[in-house]
Amino acid sequence: MFTLSDTEFAGLALLPEADLADLAVELDMVPEAEIDARGLLAELVDRILDRAVSEGLPFSKYDADDLKELPEHHFAALANKMGWPADVNAFLKIGGKIYKEYQKTRRNSQVAIMLPMLLPALARHAYEK
Repeated sequence: MFTLSDTEFAGLALLPEADLADLAVELDMVPEAEIDARGLLAELVDRILDRAVSEGLPFSKYDADDLKELPEHHFAALANKMGWPADVNAFLKIGGKIYKEYQKTRRNSQVAIMLPMLLPALARHAYEK
């Protein structure tokens, strides 16, 4: 079972519960009435990885620095899980097409909004899984 590290959770601890609930619903999960943010986020990262594998994820050019800051083996594992090249520019090209599709069909997607914040945990999870 995936768990967030203290460092990963520290950057996410102040996210509004409403945003977490919206993300959960978007990922076909009904959150508990009382939200355990750390536990819910860990489950959501797992579901985002599942989505990454099945349909890819939306990335924009603004995510380049976040991708470059990931440990190389974490980035490579995420790219491998998604079937994408482990090259930031190629990764962004594919993710950019998905981002444009999200803009058309999932305008207020919490996945697209929160992905940059969740990226380090998501890439580590891809590496560990």
